Amino acid sequence: MSFRKLLLAGATLVASAAAVTPANASIIDRPHFKVLGVVIVWAAEDATGATAMATDFIIDNDAGSADTDLIGGTDVDGRTLVTGELTATPDASSTAGLGSVLSIEESDGTVLATADTDNATNFSPFDVTDASLTSDGLEYESSFYIASNTVFNIVAEATEVEQSGDFQLSDIGYDLGVTVSGTDGTLTFGGNAQDPNGTFPAVANLAAMGPNTSVFEGVDRTAATAGSIVDQSVRFDATYTLGSGGAYDLSQGAGEIKAEVVYTVFVP
Repeated sequence: MSFRKLLLAGATLVASAAAVTPANASIIDRPHFKVLGVVIVWAAEDATGATAMATDFIIDNDAGSADTDLIGGTDVDGRTLVTGELTATPDASSTAGLGSVLSIEESDGTVLATADTDNATNFSPFDVTDASLTSDGLEYESSFYIASNTVFNIVAEATEVEQSGDFQLSDIGYDLGVTVSGTDGTLTFGGNAQDPNGTFPAVANLAAMGPNTSVFEGVDRTAATAGSIVDQSVRFDATYTLGSGGAYDLSQGAGEIKAEVVYTVFVP
């Protein structure tokens, strides 16, 4: 082989090597997590009266339409608890335990006599000088609990169930507040919760509580740190009063008024 042929062969070899593409590889990884808003409402089950029961499990479907209630779809209704207790409130149609404790008091607050109108306890003779008839039983307090990982709002609607005599829905005053932590009965709640820091639009009385009346507009979730549903729950406390601050006066007359208030919790 001549020297010239060797040079040509070498040139061909170099050219062939230059045309080869180096080996390479591509790896694509796309982790993706999505957690929807969750709001759990618990108190008592309406049908059975069982307490510490979740009756609404609300999922924010993030689609711009109504939220999904995973429990509400099965027609399970919740009922409030007596504030500070794990006792279901009486059904709206019940008459048990709805009487009041009437007192005769002097202007300085001295109680002269009391009578439980449920038990028809008799008054003792009393001096009417500087005395007024009052009542510490014309106030009704009830509660329900919420645990959430997101902001939520509450709307309510009041419906008259029964009316007689001088009282109307407009005679029932209304207030809603929140308790972040505490112990009700044997159950301690809120140890890992925070104040949802919302606002409570003023509702003067139940007559003003028409369909979708806003009673709470949230700012934060309730869950602050890791814990159980109860640990991450706060308590919403409703107070209903008959008359001005629950202080009954003979001028208000006599009668009976019953109402049903339905609360709806949702993710805005």
